[in-house]
Amino acid sequence: MKQILFVCLGLLLLSVLAFFAWPERAYEPYQVSPAYAAQVAAFDIPDMPEDWVWDNFTSNDGIKMRYGQTGNTNAAQATVVMIPGYTATMDMYGEQVAEIAARGYHVVGFDLRGQGGSERPRPNQPEKLLIDNFKIYSNDLALFVEAMSLPEDRLVVLMGISFGGHVAYRIGGEHADLVDGLLLLAPALQPNSGDRSFADVNRLLKIGDALGKDKNYVPGNTDWKPRSEDDLLRAGIGYCASSPKRLPMRDAVFTRRPEQRVGGVTFNWGREFYGSSEFVLQGGYPEAINLPVTMIHAERDDFVVTDVNKDVCDRRMNDCVSITPPASGHCLLQETDPILDSIYQSLDDLVARLKTPPI
Repeated sequence: MKQILFVCLGLLLLSVLAFFAWPERAYEPYQVSPAYAAQVAAFDIPDMPEDWVWDNFTSNDGIKMRYGQTGNTNAAQATVVMIPGYTATMDMYGEQVAEIAARGYHVVGFDLRGQGGSERPRPNQPEKLLIDNFKIYSNDLALFVEAMSLPEDRLVVLMGISFGGHVAYRIGGEHADLVDGLLLLAPALQPNSGDRSFADVNRLLKIGDALGKDKNYVPGNTDWKPRSEDDLLRAGIGYCASSPKRLPMRDAVFTRRPEQRVGGVTFNWGREFYGSSEFVLQGGYPEAINLPVTMIHAERDDFVVTDVNKDVCDRRMNDCVSITPPASGHCLLQETDPILDSIYQSLDDLVARLKTPPI
């Protein structure tokens, strides 16, 4: 028994020493195989509409963020601001932008700081997301929306996806005067912590950060590499969505445009994310959001806690419509045609609600 105890203590000591000695690795972008590169070369990444124009917005701390917009500003019935999810980039959504614009909307796409074509916090570690406080994301977006030159009577809808949905939700809670409605696609209000409890993971993130490992990836996370180099088109609901022509979009974009890659979760980013999750779910926060909201849930979601989202929408918010497309996965904008059609219809329905005066 004593021998086993000494072995366990020894292993624990080695683990602690390894943790403290765990250096931050120098950045080396992942090199895909020639066979995988050939698959990506043959994969269709839809272009943005012909009238799409890219530009940059500078936040109050000097960070430049990329955005783009369609050219139909004056002829549109409403402006839809798209906010991609964790690691995602607007380059993944050319097809969706074109469809939304064709339905009569002025479409704006905003790459959050550290993602897509926006400036990275550390040029020598461009794939790592680091943030001093999660509210910086919503403050960036609020400043951007406030700076947009739109007609005075223009309706503005935020279309936030996953992490982008979390940011859009915080706009509703803290900058609601800037927008008219929210379309939240599987918003990451509370992350799925897997086999561990939310509290346990939150505690571990805080410990790692306190021990000076805030810039390191949490165990199991690395710089970007493809989900699989065997078959780019491998699809299935277990991999976030079930459309082989859309599910691989991120890996295809990251292979062709390596400057847009984002890796896994750092201790710093994870701690701030979990802290923001606690903040936006506290008593009184959802109840104070008075904007019309449509929240779309995935039928299967391994990334966020859908039950929490449904509870927030169905029981805690004042004006929230809850929708769950059948056979849908977390990456809703990379899903099948019928699921995308239901999302576009939900956008139309939300705008119709915004145009109808309250009784």
